[in-house]
Amino acid sequence: MYFNPVGSVEDYLQARESAENGQSRDSSALGKDQFLQLLITQLRHQDPINPVEDKEFIAQLAQFSSLEQMQNLNTNLGDLMLSQQKLTALGQAMEMIGREVELFTKNGESLFGKVSGIQFKDNWPWIIVDGKMYDFGEVVAIKEG
Repeated sequence: MYFNPVGSVEDYLQARESAENGQSRDSSALGKDQFLQLLITQLRHQDPINPVEDKEFIAQLAQFSSLEQMQNLNTNLGDLMLSQQKLTALGQAMEMIGREVELFTKNGESLFGKVSGIQFKDNWPWIIVDGKMYDFGEVVAIKEG
């Protein structure tokens, strides 16, 4: 059976979608947009007699660049994790072909049947049992066929 010790893919996708939409974000966290606004405000209101030194300005731009790269890295690692989970789920689903499984459906039904195939739906493998498609996460037990 598929088990993910670091959280479900659905949790990851919901968190990623919320972050992209600006929802449920930590209000104390400084994002790249806020960082850039602060930098622009600082430059607008600097003392003309004693402006920001080049070194300090370059250091702030480097911080901004680092923040953006860390966000891109985080997104790429999340995509990599999602791809790995899909590949693992596919391998596990293929191992079930020809085996007897017990399913506990989202409707609360408990079913037994033989896995006859796999089909992709929403980019995830679904198993086919007795001619019907079931979510891979509904499998609760696997028996030898």
